[in-house]
Amino acid sequence: MTKYLILLMSVLELGWGQSSFDILNTPTDSKAAALGLTLNPVIKPTLLLTQPRQAVTLNVWNWVAGIQGATMGLELHNSYLNVQAMHSGELEYRNDTPSVEPLSTFEYTLFDLGVAHAFQWQQLSLGIGAELVYERTLNASATGLSFNLASAYRLNKQLLLGAGLRHFGFTGKLDEAATTLPSEAWVDLQLQFTKFALYSELNSGSLPLATGVNYALSDRFELMAGLQIEAADPALKLHPSAGFTATWSSFTFGYAIYQMDHNLGPRHFITLYWDY
Repeated sequence: MTKYLILLMSVLELGWGQSSFDILNTPTDSKAAALGLTLNPVIKPTLLLTQPRQAVTLNVWNWVAGIQGATMGLELHNSYLNVQAMHSGELEYRNDTPSVEPLSTFEYTLFDLGVAHAFQWQQLSLGIGAELVYERTLNASATGLSFNLASAYRLNKQLLLGAGLRHFGFTGKLDEAATTLPSEAWVDLQLQFTKFALYSELNSGSLPLATGVNYALSDRFELMAGLQIEAADPALKLHPSAGFTATWSSFTFGYAIYQMDHNLGPRHFITLYWDY
């Protein structure tokens, strides 16, 4: 059992009775985590057309304070289904004064069911995603409906420009306080060559700039690295990430270490992709 509730509050930006659902912006597989980007087709549905694959994705991640998450995704042509869960376990809240009993206990759980669909019109791709989100503490719960819109335009074989809105919608109340979705507008740029790809995103959120690189050492092994900029006070913070994927037959194994310099420690992602 973990000692401090304040640790989880820092991780999830929770206060008593309120949450920002910021966990929705956590990457959902090792490739996205290694690049430091959001590559979930529910969040960016045009990826179904600009980076098409028929695959089943299974992912688990682990962080501090017994906080774990798992994701399962199914992609079929230009449609996608995603199930995500996160659980903190029961935490104790204590202050600096020693005591036998904690001041209180706290537990947090989140479930996310997402669907997405994309359309192609010449060089332009359009997509919409929706997520039904449920969060629960020991004493309260809230349900939210989140929508994501995305567009992408291929300027040439190598260059792709995208833009959209994510996590706009509505939620219920957790305890007596209103919860909010982490609504953001974003634009991104993808530069793709045979063995090398560069990704960059600018958004209106708490991590306004992210960039990542992908390099294929061979047809079966790829290296990835990324960097996020956090608009913190008094100075900007830089969060590096890195990882790899290895392919055997129709299966791909991925590992990533996300935000290596985070003051609460990095997140570790392990993903299995099955291209059926």
